[in-house]
Amino acid sequence: MAGNLPRLVEDVNPQTFTEPSVQLKCPGNIFQGGRHAKPGSWKDSQHIKWKGFHLGSRDSNCKMSITVDQDTDYAELVLSIGEITLGEKTRKSMKDSQRRKREAKTFQQAVCTLLNSGGGVAKARIKNQNYDFSRDGVGQDLENFLPHILDFPHEYLDFKQVKDYFLMFVKAWKLKQKGPGITTLKTNLYIRSISSSIELKAVNAVKFLKSRKCSKGRSDSRLSSPGTIVCNEVLNECLNLFNRDCFTCKEKFCFTKATHAEVKLTPKENILEILPQTVSSFANADGGYLFIGLDGKTQEIIGFEAEKSDLVHLESEIEKCIRQLPVTHFCEEREKIKYTCKFMEVHKPGAACSFVCALRVERFCCAVFAAEPESWHVEDSCVKRFTAEDWVKRQMDGPA
Repeated sequence: MAGNLPRLVEDVNPQTFTEPSVQLKCPGNIFQGGRHAKPGSWKDSQHIKWKGFHLGSRDSNCKMSITVDQDTDYAELVLSIGEITLGEKTRKSMKDSQRRKREAKTFQQAVCTLLNSGGGVAKARIKNQNYDFSRDGVGQDLENFLPHILDFPHEYLDFKQVKDYFLMFVKAWKLKQKGPGITTLKTNLYIRSISSSIELKAVNAVKFLKSRKCSKGRSDSRLSSPGTIVCNEVLNECLNLFNRDCFTCKEKFCFTKATHAEVKLTPKENILEILPQTVSSFANADGGYLFIGLDGKTQEIIGFEAEKSDLVHLESEIEKCIRQLPVTHFCEEREKIKYTCKFMEVHKPGAACSFVCALRVERFCCAVFAAEPESWHVEDSCVKRFTAEDWVKRQMDGPA
């Protein structure tokens, strides 16, 4: 990325997007502070709140505060991760829960980056006074993720306190006979499991991707075309509902959440936050329907209040969100994500008209991610996030 300038997500091809990276100019040895350049960030979508409907925004949760220390006494790669509160008791008593989450995320990103970059040292300035590593430990919320990415964390990590600094010594990731080629905090690759969207762990994601590669993608669409009846009761009910143009408020519907069906009432949920996972899981399975404005508990059609002009904007935001989802291809066709979005009126005597939003997602030929995988490495003295395509390539190049 030229000049390491932050780029807005809307300006980037989702298949080639690399998280903005930053270089740190930090004179002196490893224990000198240095100024951190401002990390790049994605531009949040506009927050929009209507009477009964929240459009919300997509937060990438990927704002980096990690930089490369290029002037250090250590021969290894050194990452500077800013200030961190340490110690189990002190971290539990932190009043700023958002800061606590940010620190834990930075800690995780640093470990992941070093594992994928040949190992090295992560340097943090200790925020809380009177901290003693031997007495206070690190903090469970900082350590809990380790067994999820490392079978034997103690073989890869060592900790040391030097005055007001905390050092993490991380060894390089060792490729196993079977398993992922790189370490990953979150794959952001979803599939449908009975009635839920679940994220595949790295090991299972590799198996999933290799099966797609062996079959060179999937050419057929398992969902029926509009108007076609298939041998699946839930799918038929979804299809009948999808083909409707209007409803009566509190009208009953005859299905629940299932492999091919997701319902959301959504007066309190943000659509742009649930949409990526839902689309990814349906597209990676055999397709499915998402209905927004349905009460899954009472199985009643309620709808959400909005002006028709709001619906135009909502449809545009849904399209933008889906088109930005990272995809990877093993086929020659390289098709885009196929979906149909429509709005149906919900009528109630003496009340303003409300609406149901229905989304029909087709089975995708290869693989759709809800976001770029949460996996980082150092390249050109910058901490960079893998794009989905680079991540897939690195994983596929790993052991069989």
